[in-house]
Amino acid sequence: MKLNPVYDSKNLSTSKVYLIDCVQYRYVRIEGNGKNIRYVFQPLPNQRKTSELSLNNTKLSIRCQEVQGMVYQQPKEQNVVQMGLL
Repeated sequence: MKLNPVYDSKNLSTSKVYLIDCVQYRYVRIEGNGKNIRYVFQPLPNQRKTSELSLNNTKLSIRCQEVQGMVYQQPKEQNVVQMGLL
């Protein structure tokens, strides 16, 4: 697993996987404006953390690393049809 540090917030993508404090996250959105911008990340399924994490620009460059070659894909909706036995 190759990790690339994230120095520029313009490189964040909702389809990439990021490693923050040994937990895999996906980028969700930006909150705030001006100097108070926060980048919000959501943990991937089956991770030990379950709540969202928000980082400012300084913490983003220190703690966030992109997992190279790993892409997040939204789970597909499954329609389940249950057939009754007659």
